[in-house]
Amino acid sequence: MPLELALTERRKQLHCLQQIEQIIGASQGSIDDILQQTVDTIPHAWLHAAHTVARISRGSKVYQTGNLDHCRSVQSSPIKANDTIYGRVDVGYTETFAEAIEGPFLTEERLLLDTIASRLGSLIAKAIAEEGLNRTLDENEKLYKQLLTVLGGMAEMRDPYTAGHQQRVDQLALAIGVELGLPVRQLEGLQLAASVHDIGKIMIPAELLCKPTTLTRHEYDLIKDHAEAGYNILKDVDFPWPIARIVHEHHERMDGSGYPNGLRGDELLLESRIVAVADVVQSMCAHRPCRAGLGCDAALAEISKNRGKLYDADVVDACLRLFNEKRYVCGC
Repeated sequence: MPLELALTERRKQLHCLQQIEQIIGASQGSIDDILQQTVDTIPHAWLHAAHTVARISRGSKVYQTGNLDHCRSVQSSPIKANDTIYGRVDVGYTETFAEAIEGPFLTEERLLLDTIASRLGSLIAKAIAEEGLNRTLDENEKLYKQLLTVLGGMAEMRDPYTAGHQQRVDQLALAIGVELGLPVRQLEGLQLAASVHDIGKIMIPAELLCKPTTLTRHEYDLIKDHAEAGYNILKDVDFPWPIARIVHEHHERMDGSGYPNGLRGDELLLESRIVAVADVVQSMCAHRPCRAGLGCDAALAEISKNRGKLYDADVVDACLRLFNEKRYVCGC
């Protein structure tokens, strides 16, 4: 082969590999999309490109640029990784050409075909591994959600007020999160944490939770322990969201006057600040064993008065928009 033609062929082959890497790197789609784009790229790298047909087979799926059965000559390479074969890459000529190294195919074309097949093998093996990992993560998340549902059920059996309150708080917290434009994944963790934010109350004596008269200072201090107790119940579970931390922080305040650790401002997760506001609003709206509900207006007045002091200003603003502009209803 003349030197100039040989250089042209090498450039075509390098360009083919570069294109395939760009397809893999840029693709946000499925393996199917990548394989179809790849097979469309292959023929241009062969010496007789106008008469070249390429096919990639993976299981029952076939991606091709033409009918390989009509080809006079075909070369193939298995798509494999770690000794597992996932399919095959075939390249054929529809016309008869002079003999070269491998039938009418060049030595460099064999090397290129094997390189493409190897690259696709690595890609498919990685995709299969990621699918397995994602499937495991999905199954784990279902278990986490079931665990939180069970914990919420335990709270309901012991103290119906706590369970109903948690359900209302998780609805309002989610609505605030949506109003703030949080991403779906963050909203998911926010709502789950809000749904069990008072789970630590299962460690508090039931007679205190249901006491129909005003609590003493000592009794109130015991109830305040529920944030720490909830954290201790949840902290050893490796949730994909910061559930335990949100539960721990939902009574903290922006100025550091909250409990149990006196955290302030940016030391608190945004989700914790959202649950704090939702908790206050729903607590004030609802009837308690020791008092009648104070009403929605009183609750909104409380967060407005302490906007930026006790409660995150952006969270308060979002909550007020929900009630004042979007007709959100407490559900108490």
